[in-house]
Formats: sequence, structure tokens, C-alpha cells
Amino acid sequence: MVQAFPYDENASYLITRNTSERRYFLRPTKDLREAILYCLADAQAQHPVQIHAFCAMSNHIHVVLTDPHGHAPRFVQAMNQNIARYVNCSLGHFGAMWEGGARPNYCILPESGDILDKVVYTLTNPVKAGLVSQHHLWPGASSSVAQIAKGRITTHRPGKFFAKTEDPTLLSRELILTPVPGAEVMGQEDYGRYLAQRVAEVEAAIAVERDKLGLRWLGRKECLKLNPFDAPATKWSRFARNPKVSSRHEEARNAVILRLKRFIVPYDAAKKQFRSGNRDVPFPPGTFAMRLNWGVEIDRLL
Repeated sequence: MVQAFPYDENASYLITRNTSERRYFLRPTKDLREAILYCLADAQAQHPVQIHAFCAMSNHIHVVLTDPHGHAPRFVQAMNQNIARYVNCSLGHFGAMWEGGARPNYCILPESGDILDKVVYTLTNPVKAGLVSQHHLWPGASSSVAQIAKGRITTHRPGKFFAKTEDPTLLSRELILTPVPGAEVMGQEDYGRYLAQRVAEVEAAIAVERDKLGLRWLGRKECLKLNPFDAPATKWSRFARNPKVSSRHEEARNAVILRLKRFIVPYDAAKKQFRSGNRDVPFPPGTFAMRLNWGVEIDRLL
């Protein structure tokens, strides 16, 4: 059984979703890159979240975001559904595209520095994997530092899978990229320069380490040759445990862990009463599905 999880207003997350059996369903072709960008922008237009960075690797996707209204699961569901349907349509595939039986992993980022760390982590993911030497060389869907500094990516509705329309608001979508909370005072361009420096430092360190080990980069061309039904040769473990919180500071991390534990008890008690017929029982803040689907009362004191 999936454990209850609170989706708080203004919470920030690193959201990760793996493909089924880690297959390369998200291989970085041009068409798929454009489709993923549009799916992100379309989901953001329907369910507004502040996206700080994202990267679609061949067998998983990362999105770093802040959720102002506590509706992040709606954004993630809209994004994942359209990506999966597009991929299956493109490949003539009828099975599960995303890892079955596992919801996306929401890793809570308590502080501004933690969010920035995950932005850098997300952008340099293809470099750490030894695929390309610099993040902007990755041919898949990813928010480069230049795009983040600009603050938006104009995306276009794919011709495949999506129904034809003449509605100009649907033919293209603006994917809005936002500085991490607390960094807005720097201004978009200054934030972009600072982020570029952080990313360049990580890329340089990775390059030095790979050079010591005599490792070569796979390269864009080889990345594009991936068979979408192949998977890494390393052993795959289903339902591996994923972190629920990431922070530089132990106090901040422990505070979030305590918040998660304190949510479960009153939530489970309220849900038990609700199922027994008490439709007026209050639920704790952070309740998502019961609030949106059943309109339950939220008690801010719980």
C-alpha cells in the first residue's frame, strides 16, 4: 500500500519518474524532444507550477519545481500521461511506458540552496552519465542554462497523437522557467550567470575525473542510435527506495522527516472515519486527493 504523502503549498521538489524496466523509451530524438517540451508546457498551463529545471534522460525524467497551490500531482499526471501516450503512439507500443506500480518520486527540497543543488544536478545529469561533455550538448529535452536565463521556451504542438486544432493558444505553449525561491532578487540574467558558473564547475570536475580514468564520452550521435526497447546492462531492482527529502542541513532534513511522520497518523485516522461514514471529519493540511476529489474539510491545526 502506498503511504500517505502531504503535498504542501509552496513546497519544492525534485520529481523523478523512471520508464518501465528502464527501457530507452525517452531516447533523445528531435521529435520526442519537441513533444516532451510541449507536454511540460501544456501541463504547466493547465496546472501552474514554477519549473526551475528539467531533463529527460533516455530512461527517466527529472523536474525541479515549486508548487504554489499544492496541486503538483495534477501537473505531474498531465505531463506523464501525454508523454506516455505520445511515446506509445510513436513506437506502436501498447504496454506501460512508465515504471508500473510506482508513483513518481517526490523528493522534498526544504531550502533555497537545496533546490539550487538539484537544479545543477538535473542539468548535469547527462554529463555525469558520461553521455556528453557539457549539458547543452544533450540532444534530449532539457532546460539549458541559456534557456533558464531567458526565462521561457516556446514549444509547438506535435502533429502526431495530439488532435488537430486551429486554436492559437494550443498550437504553441510557453514553458516558463523560474529562478529558485530566494534567487528572484538577483534578476533573471544574474541568476543565469551564477547558475552557469555552478554548472561549469561540476562539468569541469566530471571531465577531470573521467580523464583520470581514461573514459570517453558516448557522444550525441551514439545517444541517438539507442534502441528504445533496450535497457542498461546493469542489474535493475524494481521498487527501489527513493529519498523523500534532500538537504545540506541535517536540521532542515529532520524537520521535513518529522513533518511526514506527523502527517500520516491524523490522515489515516481521518480517512478511517471518512470510510465509516463521517463525511465531516477534518483532514490535516497537505491532504491532496481527498481534498480535490471529495472536498473534505482541512483543519489547519492538525
